[in-house]
Amino acid sequence: MVLSLIAPEYTPSKSMDRMPWPVVILVSGFLGTGGVMALAGLNWFGDNVSTGWKLEQFGWWLAAGGFATYAISVSWHYPESQFSWGVPLFLGIGATVRAISIVMIERSVRRTLREVEEHTHE
Repeated sequence: MVLSLIAPEYTPSKSMDRMPWPVVILVSGFLGTGGVMALAGLNWFGDNVSTGWKLEQFGWWLAAGGFATYAISVSWHYPESQFSWGVPLFLGIGATVRAISIVMIERSVRRTLREVEEHTHE
């Protein structure tokens, strides 16, 4: 998308041609930032694993927002093309599911740690 700002003849997506520039920038920003944050959190190597979980989770929420915005915009301009707006819609749902699963994983790990600590102090 950045390349299309510099070289207007380049079009990364035909459906994005019909979107207003603020929407294109919003979608690109959410997807780009979300992707980078999700990857950074997923590959977190610091001592505090919670930081990695939070980064990844926030990245997936941003990606979900970007995919949802893209799906809504495409469905507005091309309502008859279910594939064009259905794919980003389901990618957004997948990103949301992953963000929720991180919460569940974190809760499970914390519960297990509490149980282990309680068991070792008995």
